[in-house]
Amino acid sequence: MEKSLLSECKQSSSLFFFALFNLFHISLGRWVSSARIFLSGFLPLLQHHQRVRNQDQTVITNTEEQEEEDQYDYLSREDAEMVMRSLGLSPDQESDDLQERYSSKEMSSLFEEKEASLEEVKQAFDVFDENRDGFIDAKELRRVLTILGFKEGSYLENCSVMIRSLDGNKDGRIDFNGSFSGKAPKGFKMSISRAKDMRLPLMNLVRLKGTPILEQLHLEERLLRASSDNWCIVNDGTNVPTIVMGLSGKPSQLLEVGPVVKDRIPVIKRFTGGGTVIVDKSTLFVSLICNKDDVPSVQPYPRSVMAWSGSLYGEVFEGVDGFQLRENDYVFGDRKFGGNAQSIIRNRWIHHTSFLWDYNVRNMAYLKLPSKVPQYRLERDHTEFVCRMKDYIERSDFVEKTVKAVGNQFAMKEVNLEDIDSYAKGEHVKSTRLLTVEELREAMSGTAQSA
Repeated sequence: MEKSLLSECKQSSSLFFFALFNLFHISLGRWVSSARIFLSGFLPLLQHHQRVRNQDQTVITNTEEQEEEDQYDYLSREDAEMVMRSLGLSPDQESDDLQERYSSKEMSSLFEEKEASLEEVKQAFDVFDENRDGFIDAKELRRVLTILGFKEGSYLENCSVMIRSLDGNKDGRIDFNGSFSGKAPKGFKMSISRAKDMRLPLMNLVRLKGTPILEQLHLEERLLRASSDNWCIVNDGTNVPTIVMGLSGKPSQLLEVGPVVKDRIPVIKRFTGGGTVIVDKSTLFVSLICNKDDVPSVQPYPRSVMAWSGSLYGEVFEGVDGFQLRENDYVFGDRKFGGNAQSIIRNRWIHHTSFLWDYNVRNMAYLKLPSKVPQYRLERDHTEFVCRMKDYIERSDFVEKTVKAVGNQFAMKEVNLEDIDSYAKGEHVKSTRLLTVEELREAMSGTAQSA
């Protein structure tokens, strides 16, 4: 009997702990609508733990035990609202989102099919880990539970029991590297299908490193036109220096064509608008492809999309002096480090950004000063107009903060590049292309004749 109780207590503690991980993953992402459902599971889990703890002190009949189980098998709407208020959420008394009561089966459905990523677990772990030493002890767990208003969780003994259920080396702490190294823990799951049911917009995340910019642009055009999902594509650098122009850009007006041809610099016309940029391994790319209905605050117009993106990157560069969106550019002070391009189709849009982590001054000589420039540029040449992002933020920090900022508005799901075919099927218009040497020479000839 004692062994059974210990096993039940351990299972209950583990379930509770993983439920809290889900709570903080959601609250960090501001997923208020799903939080209403997730939060409803915490109170009975704590009560269940307390009930198991007291079973060795009180003998009850089978009938009484069944009645008690029935009592704890449901959570009332009033209890759910109490938990929500303890976290600063304001339940709508007239809302149908909260049921009158929740069964244990409904609560167990929080832990379904989709395993959380290790990154998601680490994000939640850090909320508990107050001193960021890589461990969670009973006091840190008690601190979180006390803030949430859980009476049972305010007892250090209860927290110690929960810690022991995940304490592999029995030192009284949960070690992130020891417990979760290499993969998310068994039982810590987030249901993608449940997120859809609660109308949370899903965002597929594709991480690339050194992918040729032409290949990336082909991928973006395909996902915009042949997929119905939201996508976040992060490419950490491209393989070789390449010039990328907007769809209507003219080489003769924007490029020093002679040096470009002589040095064999590839020139691409992308499927979106935007200016001309030379990119290389020191350029970071972030592209967001969204369904209009999944970002209802954004109107499908360039200015509205730009304003939304400025707010998103405001989170990424929070605390960095001088960051702002200025005349469609991301700047520190009055110096540009991020250029944007967009394409908007019927119910979808893409916002593509090239970030100058660093740049080669020599490469800037391939670009002419365009006839139409932002007012704040003030006729400055390229080297006086742009700046290096590396002087303001670490490269890896930028990538992870960007993913986190996007995750504050979407349920993130990582997708491998080799799995893209299952998301984007069918034919689509292909506008992105590499300009031929003949086209560049023709442009160079036209420049010479006009001179």
